[in-house]
Amino acid sequence: ALPICCLSCAATAPETMAGLKNVYLAFIFIATGGLLFGYIIGINGNVVTEGQLICPSTWKGAVGTWTSTGYGQCYKLNDWDQGILSSLNLVGAMISSIICFRYGDTLGRKKEVQIGAGLYMIGAAVAALSPMLWGIYIGFLIYGLGIGFAMHAAPVYIAEISPAEVRGMLVSAKELVIVVGMFLGFAMGAIFAGWAQAGWRAMVLLAALFALFMEAGIFYMPNSPRWLVLQSLRNPSLLQGESVRADEARSALQFFRRAELPEEVDAEFQAMRSDAAEALEGSSQQVSCKDVLRYPKPLVIGCGLVLLQQVTGQPSVLYFATNIFKGAGFASSAALSSVGVGFVKLLATFFTVWRVDQYGRRQLLMWGIALMVVALAILGVAFTFRRCDVPGVSMADCPQEKVSLPRGWALATVFALMVYVSGYQVGFGPISWLMISEIFPLGVRGAALSTAAMVNFGSNILMTLCQTALMNALTPSGTFFSYLVLAIFSLVFVFIKVPETKGKTLEEIESEMTGKTRGARTLEVPAAGASA
Repeated sequence: ALPICCLSCAATAPETMAGLKNVYLAFIFIATGGLLFGYIIGINGNVVTEGQLICPSTWKGAVGTWTSTGYGQCYKLNDWDQGILSSLNLVGAMISSIICFRYGDTLGRKKEVQIGAGLYMIGAAVAALSPMLWGIYIGFLIYGLGIGFAMHAAPVYIAEISPAEVRGMLVSAKELVIVVGMFLGFAMGAIFAGWAQAGWRAMVLLAALFALFMEAGIFYMPNSPRWLVLQSLRNPSLLQGESVRADEARSALQFFRRAELPEEVDAEFQAMRSDAAEALEGSSQQVSCKDVLRYPKPLVIGCGLVLLQQVTGQPSVLYFATNIFKGAGFASSAALSSVGVGFVKLLATFFTVWRVDQYGRRQLLMWGIALMVVALAILGVAFTFRRCDVPGVSMADCPQEKVSLPRGWALATVFALMVYVSGYQVGFGPISWLMISEIFPLGVRGAALSTAAMVNFGSNILMTLCQTALMNALTPSGTFFSYLVLAIFSLVFVFIKVPETKGKTLEEIESEMTGKTRGARTLEVPAAGASA
């Protein structure tokens, strides 16, 4: 007889890439939601910037107002207005994350992805095609609602359809797809930067086409078999419904394993059913905040990681990457320089996804944050040497395009920025969400992910709103030094609080997080040729 921990190995070891074709196909459509999240981050600095949505400092034409109409308009937005506009998609994501906390398990993973794709498509179309500023605001808010639904469903959906031997890689690869989206956004920003007051509309409208692809593809994918099993067990009084859900779950599992006969997936289905029944023992029909708060140790670790990944500045750097390059004196090629940032992030994420199971989560976090500390120190020092190229004009009054750094410091700044984003992608980027999927007990994992998402998006909103004002109040140098202090604190937090989860089963991690000792549970599976 085989223990349950080896069941997946025995069942899937002979499988080839072709045998997992449907899992990878579903991953493409599910992860497109992450691509669209990364894409809006990538294009943001090229949308809310002078020459596109914002009027250039030398603009002599009419300036758009809240209710004026026209597709060739630009707007004079102050620092807070720009921050609010840039944060609208995060506000939407925060709202939908709250909705997912309450209704996510009722809707199911597939329906969440479908709703997310629809909101992406509507939001992008409304923002890109609106001739009025208030319509643009509404469009970005709707787009943000799509982010919340798509990003809540993605890690759970991917994990629940994947065999054990590829599950960690695929969940981590979701972060890689987000980075691909950022890189694509930077690239589109460079391509359309020359379309004055109109290029941003083309950038945003392109997102609607990706959302259409996502919506069409996920329509043909079955729901998560594990979610279907949970639904059948959560309604034991509805005998007919339980039977239908169970049959749907077995069919979905058969699809994802490309099995010709239901009997080929019966052992895995029974193991899934047994695990779900154990997870539901003693739990209520609907997970509440009180249930999540029963586990303070993983809650502090999970929410601490997603909070620190925001307040150490990386999301703000990406949202305003183009303007940061302009501030470093690369005004003429800022959009193209952002493409380089996206490419470096892509390479760093490839490394992490490739090596996370070899080096471990905690070690990669320490390495990544250490790189960020070094880079932030260089950036803080470098930006103290900014100068205005107009004689007799102070930095406060200097036009942005006339701000520069000495050549040596300009190159050091770009290098440090590359090191900074690489450090984030080695550590905080992929590892935080991977650990959250591991450290929370199964019974509250979905609600805990919603809680972490709310902390993540909420702190991201705060950082985005404050970014421009911080740059003006503290100067870029002071802002980077502030991030440096927080990055050093992050190192201490990881060293003291974050355990290593590499090589441990979810049951072992749960015992460590909750302090409960659980006996090893095995599922007896008849060996080949053995009698029933």
